[in-house]
Amino acid sequence: MNLHSRNSHITRRISEVHKILTILITRKLVTIINCALMLKDLERHAGMERTKPKEVSKETARLFLVLRQGFLQEKRGKNGTLEAIKRLECVQMDPISVVHRNQHLVLHNRIVDYKPSYMDQLIYKDRLLFEYWCNEKSIIPIEDFPYFRYRMQNPSQFHSPFYERLKAKRKSLKDTIAHVLSEVRKHGPLSALEIKQKGKIKSKVATSVLNLLWDCGEFMIHHVEGNRRYYDLTERLLPPNTDAKTPTREEYERFMIRKYMRAYGLIDTRDWRFGWLPLKASQRKNTVKKMTEYNELCPVKVEGVKHAYYVLEENSSLLENSDTSASEKVHFVAPLDNLLWNRRMISEVFDFNYSWEVYKPPEKRIYGYYAMPILYGTRFIGRLNPKLDRQNSKMIINSIVLEEKDFDRDSLVGELAAALQRFLKLHDVSQINIEKTQPKDLKHALMGELC
Repeated sequence: MNLHSRNSHITRRISEVHKILTILITRKLVTIINCALMLKDLERHAGMERTKPKEVSKETARLFLVLRQGFLQEKRGKNGTLEAIKRLECVQMDPISVVHRNQHLVLHNRIVDYKPSYMDQLIYKDRLLFEYWCNEKSIIPIEDFPYFRYRMQNPSQFHSPFYERLKAKRKSLKDTIAHVLSEVRKHGPLSALEIKQKGKIKSKVATSVLNLLWDCGEFMIHHVEGNRRYYDLTERLLPPNTDAKTPTREEYERFMIRKYMRAYGLIDTRDWRFGWLPLKASQRKNTVKKMTEYNELCPVKVEGVKHAYYVLEENSSLLENSDTSASEKVHFVAPLDNLLWNRRMISEVFDFNYSWEVYKPPEKRIYGYYAMPILYGTRFIGRLNPKLDRQNSKMIINSIVLEEKDFDRDSLVGELAAALQRFLKLHDVSQINIEKTQPKDLKHALMGELC
């Protein structure tokens, strides 16, 4: 075969190989495209499955919330108190002390042997908790502190009450603020009274400046004596291993939204406190939409409720397994308990309408100044309106009103009496006076159990 023929033969062979390769590549591409389309279709169906609401009964939703909020955990001691607060994410503080303050009533329902001294030690001695804005003014685990630096350093972006009150006066108070900082730096923990005495500053101004410096993260609460709060430099009170880095706005928001969702259990986009951030309704809905698409949230359809709730994916198994009955134990729930934060959800899921009447004029109150819902297992069955007579070491129950009748009377009386005994023990009193009950004969039955 001459050279020309050989080259022609090679050229033909190359052409044939090209054709074969083209066919193979085309087939391969078709296969890849088909696989990609199939994958996209599977992802679409998976997305549809993720966004399909889990349908649950009201009883399942109630049990999930009661479990998630730690009512049935039976924890003990100071360590149990810390574990309970971490599970709750935060506990709201309140100064009203008709009985023990809200934060102590919340933990009394989670800790079998709770004493207010447990919390005081965890905050002011062990430094494992701190006070700051979360669900209003709250007690928060110390490991969360680094994230709150963003809000402390940017108070104008949030509704920080102490900052808002003095915002317009900061320039005129510049020297006073510098003086208070200097005094605390030199002398250690001080209250408004000491600041007033040392610097001839009016007590009201001293309190406002201390609160402002606390709001902005310069101060933390060192300890409390009665109603007097002592402030010290944050740098002196934080545990030494605390991260000093300030998060970005995006990191702070992401952290707060997830913290909020863990705290509430069932997530409601209608809630104006969503994420404890100043978010518009459209922003709340968009956040939930994205988290659902990323498989971080599951929509939940509660039987008989039109509005869709959501639950974190990490809590979905607890929701799915909340089909067993809860122990029929009675709890007197604090007005600002975590379970009651979303009153609309309480109405829709528990079929119980609750409003705190403490700020209503006396003539407009129905159940009383400090009426506390009565939780029996997973049902709200009535309200108790207590008042601690500290002078005579006596608990006065102004009223107990039962609104549900579908329960075993003898069992309920026993559980109510046991709950009252625990309530007396928390307040370190042994005497009780029940003024009135509804039904009327409940008073006699309870006093028979308590005597």
